[in-house]
Amino acid sequence: EMASLVGTKNSVSNSVVIAATAAAGGIDIDAGTGGIAIDSTGAFSIDGAAASNITVATDSGAEDLTISVTGATDSSLILSSAGTGNDAVQVTASAGGMDITAAKAMDVTTSANNANITIDPHGTGTLALGSADNTAVTVDGKSFSIDAAGDASNITLATDGAAEDLTIAVTGATDSSLILSSTGTGADAVQVTASAGGM
Repeated sequence: EMASLVGTKNSVSNSVVIAATAAAGGIDIDAGTGGIAIDSTGAFSIDGAAASNITVATDSGAEDLTISVTGATDSSLILSSAGTGNDAVQVTASAGGMDITAAKAMDVTTSANNANITIDPHGTGTLALGSADNTAVTVDGKSFSIDAAGDASNITLATDGAAEDLTIAVTGATDSSLILSSTGTGADAVQVTASAGGM
């Protein structure tokens, strides 16, 4: 079978133009299992003025949709939205998981409207921050609250050398207090114990 070819040797940016100039006109491009390949040694631009989509309707495994920037250069993959709703950018996995990995620093920040950041596992899922090989975990804020309900909880420092102290302190020369309290009803409702050292 012979292939159909549309081509030109002109060297201007619009050497080949496919246009539907009527106000309600459109362009429909269909292909069989051979697919569609669009290649450019320069830039490309796909623009729309109404709701649009890029979709892969899979029917078996490994039929991935990949959007990538290749080449070891100071280049970026930018997904941005000027939408004003709370869902201006959505990244959703309706049936599977999500993996976000970076080889350098990662920054998650809200930049306006005193907006909050909420990280909330579903149901009885666990929220895990950090691992034993991390150098430090820092939590800073005007105030903070750590609350648990219904299960035993702990704050623990597993030392492996001298001077690895756990400090709970109130600083500042003000009428403020460090309060350790318990509404437990047992004889040991509050315990302060040094199992091997003094007090």
